[in-house]
Amino acid sequence: MTLPNGQKNGPTIINNEGDSEIVKRTYHQCHFCGGKVSEQKVTVDYRWGEELITVIKNVPAGVCEVCGEKYFKAAVVKAMEKTAQSRSKPKEVLQVPVRELKVA
Repeated sequence: MTLPNGQKNGPTIINNEGDSEIVKRTYHQCHFCGGKVSEQKVTVDYRWGEELITVIKNVPAGVCEVCGEKYFKAAVVKAMEKTAQSRSKPKEVLQVPVRELKVA
């Protein structure tokens, strides 16, 4: 939706041509528990197999209010892939300790 002052209101995704477009995201009930799914901004540990590629903040996702399962729309996943492959300087760099769980 474009507001009278020309600004856009609502979720936006930058498409391949570099233009922003409004994306209306609606979610169905949770596939696992049947709970209500509502949109929230989440942080995603973006991985390729076992390797952590990057951490992406402020990702719009449908999150089940009962069990916490997350759902991502295709346009959001494409935007995350593009962000993960970006060669631009990251906003911040994290150093994370890695531990291994040993269970008998």
